[in-house]
Amino acid sequence: MSELDAAVQRLIDESDLRDLIHRYAFGLDHQDWELWRSVFTDNVHFDMSDFSGVASPDPVPVEAPIKAMTRMFAEFDCTQHFMGSHRYDIRGDEATITAHMRAEHWLTNALGGDKYTMFGTYTDECIRTDDGWKVHSVTLRMMRQEGNKYVMDLATKRGRDKAAAAKAARTANEQDPS
Repeated sequence: MSELDAAVQRLIDESDLRDLIHRYAFGLDHQDWELWRSVFTDNVHFDMSDFSGVASPDPVPVEAPIKAMTRMFAEFDCTQHFMGSHRYDIRGDEATITAHMRAEHWLTNALGGDKYTMFGTYTDECIRTDDGWKVHSVTLRMMRQEGNKYVMDLATKRGRDKAAAAKAARTANEQDPS
């Protein structure tokens, strides 16, 4: 590959990788779970221990975080995720994206403020597949938090409660089909 070809390929890869993390943010904020799913490999590792305080689990089928995010994000009034200051370490068919993030979450509640903002850095490990670049590992490192962190717990709880109520209703309907 000539120097020019290599430079052009790098620009193409950077553009594709930037689009990948922007689809991550856009998919969350617009609750477009098909778009968000398109970002990941079939199994993905999420290390959110800086936020949650819980040790990072092994890679899981991507459907698990999609299910969790679908429930939680349905409860927010709105969210907005920004990614910037992108850095790329491209090594053939593997790449690491490092990007600053700011994630805003709004949820009307009576238990403090309605807004929680996270500031940090995402480090995404990616591989090139037949379908383009995909993320197989996400690590969030928090730099700062502002607002009412409880909105995250409340959205998660509301989502779980609604899912449990829906499951109970389905079970009741199955037992009494009239």
